[in-house]
Amino acid sequence: MKPATRDRLLALNRQFYATVAEPFHSTRRSWPYGNVQLLQFFPTGDASDGPLRVLDAGCGNGRFAAVLDTLQLPVDYTGVDANPRLLELARESAAELTNVHATFVEADLSLPDWARSLKRLDAGFHSGFDEVVCLSTLQHMPSAELRAQVLCSLADLLAAGGQLVVSAWQFLASSRLVSRRIAWSTVGFGEQDVEPGDALLPWKQDVYAVRYVHQIDIAEMKALAEEAQLEICHTYFADGKEGNLNLYAIMKRAKS
Repeated sequence: MKPATRDRLLALNRQFYATVAEPFHSTRRSWPYGNVQLLQFFPTGDASDGPLRVLDAGCGNGRFAAVLDTLQLPVDYTGVDANPRLLELARESAAELTNVHATFVEADLSLPDWARSLKRLDAGFHSGFDEVVCLSTLQHMPSAELRAQVLCSLADLLAAGGQLVVSAWQFLASSRLVSRRIAWSTVGFGEQDVEPGDALLPWKQDVYAVRYVHQIDIAEMKALAEEAQLEICHTYFADGKEGNLNLYAIMKRAKS
């Protein structure tokens, strides 16, 4: 994908979330079953080593912080997102949590130096995060090269023994969603400008907006993990009306 195409698609998605932030928040308060399932892969019970350090990259309205609150463990949670309104809403929601101490940072994961924004945090950051989650976010990064760049940057933030969780929308598995795809010509592109698995999908709740999305299947997820020197330990499908609209992958450092 040409850099100019990538940048235009990134701009499209920034505008999308600026337009739909409020209705997006109102429809993202419940917990997807797949998010709750993730807790079986997280530590439970013993807090003797201090709070669990969690980075939520592309946190949106921060709803995963509320999922973590059910662990009944102290959690130092850092949510990162590029949309300032969603971060405001996330702060409001997190203020009600019992076990989670939440910090939110505005940063754009598509930029090479986005992680520098984390340096404003306390010294604990320098030892890395126990858990890094990137839920329904990597799918909005145009080009295989950018997706690999982002995943590698997330892997670099893991503490020793930490794990990275990625979920990706499997919209091509749903005839309902496939039928909603919008022609590339509506944004001035042709099929030759984009990559296999790319699509434009609309939002039609309260306001109308269009976003770019890419389906990351298991084969691509494995390739991305390998490039980041990670290995996939577990995968599963969950969520949506069909029960399989998100692919979840739990990754750890590859053994040497």
